[in-house]
Amino acid sequence: MKIHIFLDTNLGMASRWFLISLVFSLCTILSTSADVFISIDCGSSIPNRDENGITWVGDDKYVQSGESRSIKPLNSRFSVADTLRVFTTRNKNCYHIDSVKKGRVLVRASFYYGNYDGKSFPPTFDIHFDGNFWTTVHTSNTEFYYYEVTYVLKRESISVCLAQTKPGQFPFISALEVRSLESSMYNYVNDSYPLLVWKRVAFGSNKVLRYQDDPYDRLWNIGGYGNGSIPVSGDSIFTQRPHVMDNPPPAVLRNAITAKTLNTSVELLMGFPSYEINVFINWYFSEVTRLGPGQNRSFRIFKDNESYSEPIIPLYGDCVEMILDSAIAVSSNTTFSLVPTNVSTLPPLINALEIFQLPEPDDKLTDGTNKKDVEGLASLQERFKLLQSWTSDPCLPAPYTWDWIKCSLDPIPRVTALLLNGYGLSGSLPDFSSMDALQTIDVQNNSLQGPIPDFLGTLPNLKILNFADNQFNGSVPASLSTKKGLNLTVSGNPGLCASDETCHISAASPTNDKKKNILELLFAAITASIFVL
Repeated sequence: MKIHIFLDTNLGMASRWFLISLVFSLCTILSTSADVFISIDCGSSIPNRDENGITWVGDDKYVQSGESRSIKPLNSRFSVADTLRVFTTRNKNCYHIDSVKKGRVLVRASFYYGNYDGKSFPPTFDIHFDGNFWTTVHTSNTEFYYYEVTYVLKRESISVCLAQTKPGQFPFISALEVRSLESSMYNYVNDSYPLLVWKRVAFGSNKVLRYQDDPYDRLWNIGGYGNGSIPVSGDSIFTQRPHVMDNPPPAVLRNAITAKTLNTSVELLMGFPSYEINVFINWYFSEVTRLGPGQNRSFRIFKDNESYSEPIIPLYGDCVEMILDSAIAVSSNTTFSLVPTNVSTLPPLINALEIFQLPEPDDKLTDGTNKKDVEGLASLQERFKLLQSWTSDPCLPAPYTWDWIKCSLDPIPRVTALLLNGYGLSGSLPDFSSMDALQTIDVQNNSLQGPIPDFLGTLPNLKILNFADNQFNGSVPASLSTKKGLNLTVSGNPGLCASDETCHISAASPTNDKKKNILELLFAAITASIFVL
């Protein structure tokens, strides 16, 4: 049962109304298995199974650039961190995961420098997903870092890209994971926005909980709490029921923290940054043992020493999930605590919480580069294998476009230039007539063959076309030779005629070769006569 309660929080704070949803439901996991559960051990080519029962695969199938490196044995901390992939070329390198069912997913990227290069110089760089900026990655010599994002897919594939932002600091990645989530999970946020996981905590646990305790493999970390609070555990029994909103696993709910004495508050250490961010917070409350006669537990959440909720009453074998439906601004100055009510005979208790950072209001999930341009680029990549190592969104996020294109971004991303000068391409050009925003096509200094495609003359915005120094043959299409405002360069193609007419004249004049042969014979005879004399 889900109860929506409107609360006036004008208790010493600015006049603001918040909608708080109290979800009274059985907090168990769904038996349905996830649609996608991919674990990529970056830099490795050998599958392995870890202590959690997770099967990791190598990354050769998902990336076509970068170099595999190994962590020195003395510096290695986790099996999945024994290897990494580093990228020393291009401004952006990407992993591409195909055939992913649309829906909400959790994507996690992990980084462990481990001084793999012996330079003791951990790099900083950016990471993107599906053409969206994700975060700036800061690494260190010894710490293992990971970042998580959950969002609703707009296509049936996922790309995760690493972008170099500082000279000499090369991006790397240790692991990449993708997990499907239920459509009912975290759906209180508009699908147009991602949720960046700031913190996920299992209070009272003495270890990190993940798969197989959580079938979605969310990482529930050990939580910090203030002085006067103690961990507790119990014998709660949970049976499976469907349609639980955010599905916290029973293993998370069997432990909690509480205050030592009745009248003591539980102070929560959130670890917010010094600067202000907007967050959603999920709170989970469940009794870990059955209460005795006359016992009751009720408390309120206080924010910055002001009441922030109606009284919360945890249930044995059930769960109260509190979700603040409006994002709130927090910083290192923001405090949260659980304060007992006057009628409570037991101190406050909390089992778990999740904190999600929201992007800025204008940072919606992108729809990506125009579909017509994506299709045209795909035809070029299908024809020329040398171009297939470029994946992810071609134009986004700016300025990290593919190396051989240029884009305009307003009002939607369009490809305006193909810059393939000296790329070692051979064979004929495919049909990419769908790319009707192209203004420049430069394929000079390759080994392209065959006739120049006539469809190029139909591109309405084409201003520059450089086909010099290739092996094109036949005639230049009239649609190009007569196109107004087009700067056309076709020099350096010996088999190419200026027009159909000149090709026809050349083919219809075999006497030229005969005349040439006669002159050569006559010259030889005269030369021989001179020597005889």
